[in-house]
Amino acid sequence: MSKLPGRTNLPEIARTTLPATRRARFAPFVYAGGLLAIGTALLVSKPRIGKVPEPRQMGNAPRRSRLRRAAQHGRDGAQAFAPSNVTDSVGRSLILGGVALLAARALDELSGRDGK
Repeated sequence: MSKLPGRTNLPEIARTTLPATRRARFAPFVYAGGLLAIGTALLVSKPRIGKVPEPRQMGNAPRRSRLRRAAQHGRDGAQAFAPSNVTDSVGRSLILGGVALLAARALDELSGRDGK
C-alpha cells in the first residue's frame, strides 16, 4: 500500500520534485488562447444550430386542463431567462475560462519560484 502525501512527508516530496519544463509551464497559455479563439468564433459566427426556437409555437391561448395550464406557465417563465442562441452562452463561457486561465498562469509566472 502506497503512502499518500501528508503533513509529515510533504517537504520531502517538494525537495525531490523537478521544476516544470518550459514547455509544460507555457502550455496553459496555448490552451487559453484556443479557448479564446473558439469562444470568439462562436460569438461572431452565431451558428443557426444554436438558435433556440420560439416557445409559443402551439399558440398562447389559455388551456382547459390544469396540467396544460401549468406547462404553459412554466414555458413562459423559462422563456424569460433562456438565451436566444445557446452558442452565445457557450462562447462567453469559453472566453471567460480562457481569460481566467491566462490571468492565473500569468500571475503564477510573475510570482516566481519559492525562495526567489
